[in-house]
Amino acid sequence: MRNFILIMMVTLLTACAQTGPNQTKTDHGEGSNACSQDAMQCPDGTWVGRSGPKCEFVCSGFEPK
Repeated sequence: MRNFILIMMVTLLTACAQTGPNQTKTDHGEGSNACSQDAMQCPDGTWVGRSGPKCEFVCSGFEPK
């Protein structure tokens, strides 16, 4: 019983150690990515999400300085 508990604890710790923090961009192979689902309010009042290969916010009609 003691060995079983020890094995379960090691398994749980290993699984937790392999789970990293959320990142803005996750690469799933060539040509595909997944961006986080946060939003930003543009100067004109509209809201946009991250998009494109670099997971950037893009406000239409607004050029960042």
